[in-house]
Amino acid sequence: MHRFLGRPTPGRAWRFVGVMVLLACVATFADHQGRWHTAGHAGRYGIKLWLYWATWLVAPAVWCALVLTLRQRIAVRNRVATVLASTLLAMVSIGLWAGLVEPNTLRVRETTLHQLPKGAQPLRLALVADIHWGLFFRDHQVQRLVDRLNTLNVDAVVVAGDWTYEPSLDLARGFAPFKSLRVPVFGVLGNHDVESPGPALSAALREALRVNGVQLIEGKRVAFNGWELVGLDDLWGGRPRAQIRQLWPGGAMPSLPTSLPRLVVAHQPDTAALLPKNAAFLIMSGHTHGGQIWLPGVTPSLLRRTVRWPWWDGVYPLPAGHLLVTPGVGTIGLPARLAVPPTIDVIDIRH
Repeated sequence: MHRFLGRPTPGRAWRFVGVMVLLACVATFADHQGRWHTAGHAGRYGIKLWLYWATWLVAPAVWCALVLTLRQRIAVRNRVATVLASTLLAMVSIGLWAGLVEPNTLRVRETTLHQLPKGAQPLRLALVADIHWGLFFRDHQVQRLVDRLNTLNVDAVVVAGDWTYEPSLDLARGFAPFKSLRVPVFGVLGNHDVESPGPALSAALREALRVNGVQLIEGKRVAFNGWELVGLDDLWGGRPRAQIRQLWPGGAMPSLPTSLPRLVVAHQPDTAALLPKNAAFLIMSGHTHGGQIWLPGVTPSLLRRTVRWPWWDGVYPLPAGHLLVTPGVGTIGLPARLAVPPTIDVIDIRH
């Protein structure tokens, strides 16, 4: 093998980078087939898919080439070239962490909420959002997510939308792992599931989730363990305002036969601003990805362009009730996360 590859040099390493670029193109072409595509944007998502494969194939090769280049520049005492190579190596190293390591981690974050409504029962929920199965979040990650959820001591799993991101045509197969969850699964669709933006897959997705044991609850009231779960449509692609007028007539909690305390699931946290005062004990959302790639000063500015209120990650006490925004588990735009690891939020509601 050593004779075949020859002595590792910067020149050979950079030629190998070129080979990896071509291989990433081949992988992209093959992977681009058999997917749902947003109308008119197949080319744009093809570029993003190439970035995914380049992260796995090209970036490690570039890192190795930079290491060899840096060693050579140090040996010849070329200070300018050494500084430049060192800077590029540091940037590529951060990129490798953000592209290969952090998106493939999965943390569990626990939040405890006290002061239950009168007569309410303790409850433990696992909240997940922004799975974005498709371009960047793959089958093995869906399986690992479900396996991790099955280890948690919770009463139910709640998925706050954005199940897909230009996914494979076989939606039922992609979400088949959810059938093995040991607790009930409730969810709503997000903007990427209802063409805002995204392909026209809503009907097929609803059926795929149904056959895999997921109960979608947009516009519905579902009694569960002494609570009432209420789901709302996505703010961009649905009718949450009409649903709120129906579910909270007169701007107040309706008189329910069971008088159950409420939990609300809405994909976008801005939806909480539409709810009347004391609408629910807890509102659960996602959508923001917690910023996904956290760069101080830059990421907050970008988030303000996509969401109206600064409810990005964590618990926020609002007039409507507690709002918990989870940073989600998947990625969009770039196949990377930095300082915002994929997260399952476990919510412990107790006295």
